[in-house]
Amino acid sequence: MKKIIIFTFLFLIHNSCSNNDPFWFLDIDNDYNKVKKEFKDYIDFFPKYNQATCKVVTWSLDKETEFNLKVVFSFSKTEFEKILKNIKKKSIAQYSSSSKCLLVLNRFDTHENYGSPESDEIQNELIDLPCYKNLYPIPNFSVFSDYYSDKTTCKLKKGFSIYVLDAKPGFFLKQNKLTEGKYMPVYWKNGFSKGVAINEKERIAIYWIIIW
Repeated sequence: MKKIIIFTFLFLIHNSCSNNDPFWFLDIDNDYNKVKKEFKDYIDFFPKYNQATCKVVTWSLDKETEFNLKVVFSFSKTEFEKILKNIKKKSIAQYSSSSKCLLVLNRFDTHENYGSPESDEIQNELIDLPCYKNLYPIPNFSVFSDYYSDKTTCKLKKGFSIYVLDAKPGFFLKQNKLTEGKYMPVYWKNGFSKGVAINEKERIAIYWIIIW
């Protein structure tokens, strides 16, 4: 009986800690601390444990391309209405996933090339267009097969509204981790962006932070 009580007590402590962890959606494995270290200062806008259901988690710490954390969440109707209202209020820009002119980080990545575009896939004339002047960078969403489209600039299917919550040019990684920003305009050669892509019909939200 004593062993059962102790085990139950420890389980409750662990479960309570997990619920309060801002990275509750991540598996606690060998990579957990690395991911947490890089993004801990950027995810204050992510939903809490009791607000959402985590559907898909992707991340990368690749200094050749970008550091990113992208997570798909679903919500109850009540919680969705709350987060949507809050995101709209806090956003500094809103774009449609079907917009032709978007400033997309690593824009030539596709679901087929796995983030390593061949030379014939790179269209240099698209790296810096006049219409990017007042835009904020957003992610390339090609990693999400369920929401992928090769018909849109951002590789996210139609029906999503993309809300940028913050974005700044500059250095937000240590010097030895900075990417080359190969396919970005000079002003946005390095920087960070965070925000949420929302499909209101499906009550799906893709939260992101990208640093490059």
